[in-house]
Parts: sequence; structure tokens; C-alpha cells
Amino acid sequence: MKKIAYLISAISAGLFSSAAHADVSVGGSASVAYNGAGGNTSIIHGGAISFGLSTTTDSGMTISSSAGLTRDTDGSDTAAGVTGLSSVSFATGGATITAGYDIGVADGAAAVGELVTVADLNSSAVTNTGGMGDDEGAGVSLSTSFGDAALSVVYLYDKKSGTVGIGDLDGAANTGTSVTLSMPVAGATLSGNYVSGDVNGTTNTETSATIVYPTGSGTLSVGYGSFEGDTATTNGTTFGVAYAMDLDGTAIGVGYQSYDVNSASGNSTDITVSRGLGGGASIFAEMRTTGGTVTSTANVTSTSTVVLGSAISF
Repeated sequence: MKKIAYLISAISAGLFSSAAHADVSVGGSASVAYNGAGGNTSIIHGGAISFGLSTTTDSGMTISSSAGLTRDTDGSDTAAGVTGLSSVSFATGGATITAGYDIGVADGAAAVGELVTVADLNSSAVTNTGGMGDDEGAGVSLSTSFGDAALSVVYLYDKKSGTVGIGDLDGAANTGTSVTLSMPVAGATLSGNYVSGDVNGTTNTETSATIVYPTGSGTLSVGYGSFEGDTATTNGTTFGVAYAMDLDGTAIGVGYQSYDVNSASGNSTDITVSRGLGGGASIFAEMRTTGGTVTSTANVTSTSTVVLGSAISF
């Protein structure tokens, strides 16, 4: 990550009483990986350029936004896209308020066992995973802390299927809410999440809890989630566990996630290994296996996928 500090001078004394200072951080990444899913093999390229924008007012409030140019790293020949510049954050007095079109509720927090980023391509996915479906929209979020506890509250006032919302305050039919509370407990970090979504009067909820416990050689994460509501086909539970450790500069992760949704069970097991080469470059390997009730396409997807690749941060 390279930071460029800019001094924005006053255009005229009549418009600005003093010069403003703004920070623009610029970062980039690139990757190339081999993906093998049974008899279907692919070479996957991806990358991104990210921009972080921030400034501080005379009163000490920090105002920030971000933008990016991306090519998805887990899609074959995925088209590039422009992201960001759709939300603004205001941080002051230990609290941060963010307003924008791409605000997300805290669903999926219990999926701690899903570790891979590229090996999910062409993987035979678990058929029923429950959840909230569309989880982003136009809305506001508040993050703050009191004592050792951290609190995050999100409200989506315009959540449209397949889009991030257009900011319709009085005519939107779809809304969403989430509350997240985390705190240290006996050396671990315990978090609880409650998410509710309303789509044209159809209401569904997701409740989850996670605990992250550092051990002598790594970190153990456990998550449990429950899906309930008017849509019976998405009702059920999920359980996940993951262990991450570092062996002399080599990062290793093992994760397991199970779903029992709409009377169907499925699971995934992930293994990740990565090692830095210096200069922001690293090599990595991923493996995912799935079982139970999964969606499979002959000669395209497989219940066992493996990835070998390299990633570079600039």
C-alpha cells in the first residue's frame, strides 16, 4: 500500500478561509492460479486497484470514502468492474456513521469454516445454505464501542433484489436490519448477530454466534447460525469451525462448515496454505471438498477442487 498525501490549496480566498488536507491511499493486487475440478481445469487471473479517500475537518471529524477497479479472482474470465464511491463514512467521538448504496447487513457471520477464495470456483456447492439472500442495499450503519464491547447497527431502507438499491426512502418494499455485539470473554472474543429482512412483507431472520479463541500455536474459531422465517425453504441451521496457525512463516488454515436447511444436509471442508516470498509476493494452495446434498454439473463442477497460485500486493 502506497500513500500519497495531497495539499488541496484554496481556489480563492472568498471560498476557503484555509487550505484543506486530504489523504488518498492507493493499493493494488494481482493473482494467477491453477484451478482443478476433476476433469475441468482453468487458469484464473484477477486483480484490483483500490483507492482510499479521507479528510479531517477542523473539529476533528474524519470523513472517508473508497473506490476500486476489480477483476474477480474466483471467476473465469470475469469482466472488470468499478466499485465504491457509493458510501461516505463520518467518524468522530469513537463512533462511525456510514451512509450509502452498498451497506451490508451482518449475515453469514457463522460461516467461519469457509476459508477458500478461489477453490470455490467449479466446486459442487452445498444446495441448501439458508441465509438472507440479498444482503446489501441503500442504508445507514453505526459502529461504536462502550468499555470492551463493540456495537454495530445497520438499517437498509431500500434493498432491491439483484441490485444495491436506489435510495428510495418512501417507496421501497424491501428493508433489512442487523445488530452485532462483540466482547472479550475469558481470553476469547464472543460475538452475536441478529439479522432481519423484509421482502414485500415476507420476513426472514438469521441469528448467529461466533467465538474466536487464540491458542498457543494458532486461533480457533467456532460459529453457529439459525435461519427462520416465512420462507420455509431457507429455514435451518449451520455450524462452522476453523483453525489457523503459522508455522515459521507458512500460514495454514483448516475449516469445516455444515448446513442443515429445508431437511437437506451438506458440508464443505477447506484447507489453505500460503507463504510470503517478500516484496508483497506470496504463493498459495487451496483445497475444498463438499459432501451431502450438493449441486453438481457433469464435466464442469466437482466435489473436490484444488488451487495452486501466486498473489502479489503492490
